[in-house]
Amino acid sequence: MTTSTIGKTIGAAIGKSAAYTAHGAIRVAQGTGRFGQDVFAGATEGYASKAAELAAVRMQIAAQRQARVAITVAKKRHVAA
Repeated sequence: MTTSTIGKTIGAAIGKSAAYTAHGAIRVAQGTGRFGQDVFAGATEGYASKAAELAAVRMQIAAQRQARVAITVAKKRHVAA
């Protein structure tokens, strides 16, 4: 099994889990009336705020990594004796 296959398998599992979560929340909202709608609204708001927070942290980490990549190399001068 290659790393590409493993990555695709893990990615598919994550995607399927997200689909189950989203569709489950929708079904709960449909089946439980106002309470379910409130749960769905809370889940939507919670997701949006946490996703924005995680995106900001991810961008900050990426900026720090780019700053570390800038390396200068000086050539040594050889002096003939």
